[in-house]
Amino acid sequence: MLRREEIEEILNQARSIDPNCVMFGASAHQYRLNPPIEKSFVEKIEKQYGFQLPEDYFRFITQIGDGGAGPDYGIQPFSSFLRKDCSLWVEKCRKAYRHSLAKPFTPRPMRADELEEYAIATREQYEKEPDRYFVYENFDPDDWSETNGYFNLGTHGCQWDYGIITAGEKFGQVFDIDNECAYYLLANSFDEFYQDWLAQLANTACFREKLESWKRLIERK
Repeated sequence: MLRREEIEEILNQARSIDPNCVMFGASAHQYRLNPPIEKSFVEKIEKQYGFQLPEDYFRFITQIGDGGAGPDYGIQPFSSFLRKDCSLWVEKCRKAYRHSLAKPFTPRPMRADELEEYAIATREQYEKEPDRYFVYENFDPDDWSETNGYFNLGTHGCQWDYGIITAGEKFGQVFDIDNECAYYLLANSFDEFYQDWLAQLANTACFREKLESWKRLIERK
């Protein structure tokens, strides 16, 4: 079970190694968690839109932190769920997205002959673990509700996001998604997903090596 004290210890260590938050995406969250959010707010949203968050993610945002430090650009705060936009079109899409969370997430397995249609995997990656790749059919790229039962947790950048499933047989699992609704199974639960990321930070030798590689890449640009 995730505990804020243990998480902050790892985050503090990462921040001491990367004090200027040079690592990709780190400037957005600075290796810091947001304060937890009130349970009553989350429960009100769940009731209003008819969906339920997975228990471990619910616990995370209400007892540990409402987003902040996480993979790449970090975990977006749940408190922004009802944010308004000045664009009527964007607001219409957000409304559709909120209501879509109660509907079952129903992707199908990706076929090997479809690899060239999606950017989520190379053939080598797919062949190593084909059962982790999925496609959501009938996807409308102009509809920001994306797919049913998928709650966006954060972004890798360049229209590559990651999120957790809120309805259907894959409830509670965490997936990467590309901008064409191809999915890759990252973890079977939010706790597993977040612990995997923390483990990468806690391995200081690997983290330092990755940081130096990123610095060299930046310098070449």
